[in-house]
Amino acid sequence: MSNLKGTKRTSYMKMALSDFGQNRRRRPVAASFLIVLSVLSDALLLPTLAQRAEDYPPSNVLKMVKIFRDECIAQTGVSEAAIKEFSDGEIHEDETLKCYMNCLFHEFEVVDDNGDVHLETLFHSVPHSVRDNLIAMSKHCIHPVGDTLCEKAWWFHQCWKKADPKHYFLP
Repeated sequence: MSNLKGTKRTSYMKMALSDFGQNRRRRPVAASFLIVLSVLSDALLLPTLAQRAEDYPPSNVLKMVKIFRDECIAQTGVSEAAIKEFSDGEIHEDETLKCYMNCLFHEFEVVDDNGDVHLETLFHSVPHSVRDNLIAMSKHCIHPVGDTLCEKAWWFHQCWKKADPKHYFLP
């Protein structure tokens, strides 16, 4: 596939440069522009997903949340595959997954009587080893959208994952 991309890029460059054949002063400018455009198009067209480091989250955090994870899996019936896909793979919508996320907020006791998540309470409830990352990824994830508490919980998680896929994880 990389040969095909290289061939297409070369033909586009030749075609573009031929338009500047009449004016030799423009040719270096056009070539520079096309090289920059080529590099940018690879970055934009073939984005690589930021991958979380193997040692993140810290194992003590995973041990700490295991009891909540197990309880919320039992309450909602979400599949481990759905949790893993959202955490390690693509953002997707699944009603049981959304309610699992809501359950975690309730189990962590970071919601009020209306079920609204209080971020300050959440920040103070997580271990120091993940707190700064959570605070940073939450900067633009403040006003959840959704008709149900499950949808609002999902909104937070998808927002955090988009904000910082290298540090986001769903226990």
